[in-house]
This record gives sequence, C-alpha cells and structure tokens, in this order.
Amino acid sequence: MANAKDLRDEMVRIVVCMIIAVPALAAVPFVGTRFGDFPEFIALAIGVAPIIYLVFWAMFNLNSRLAALEKQK
Repeated sequence: MANAKDLRDEMVRIVVCMIIAVPALAAVPFVGTRFGDFPEFIALAIGVAPIIYLVFWAMFNLNSRLAALEKQK
C-alpha cells in the first residue's frame, strides 16, 4: 500500500498509462481490418491493460487515501 507521500505521484502514473492505452486502442480497427482477429485482440489487450491497472491501483489505494484524510481532520 502506498503511504500519503506516494500519492503525489499519481499524475505521472496516469499520464504514462494513457500514453500507452490511447494509441493502442486507436490502432484496433486498423489492425483488425488489415491483419485479422488475433492482432486486433493483442492491440485491444495492450490498450485495455493500462486502464484496468489504473482501476485496480485506485481501488487498492483508496484505503490509504481515506486514512490520510482522516488524519488531516
């Protein structure tokens, strides 16, 4: 779990994941129509994996965020 000091690095993590996800998701229709289903699936997996990673990262760090907010009160 991340402590309160680690939570300031969220923006870098989000930007890097979006830099990976957006071009991969944009390539899905072009790769699929030209080369078939398997490369389309790989491009889709590369595009969706960083987004799923961000969702799980946010869920697992929610507890430490709430604890940091309670300490501030």
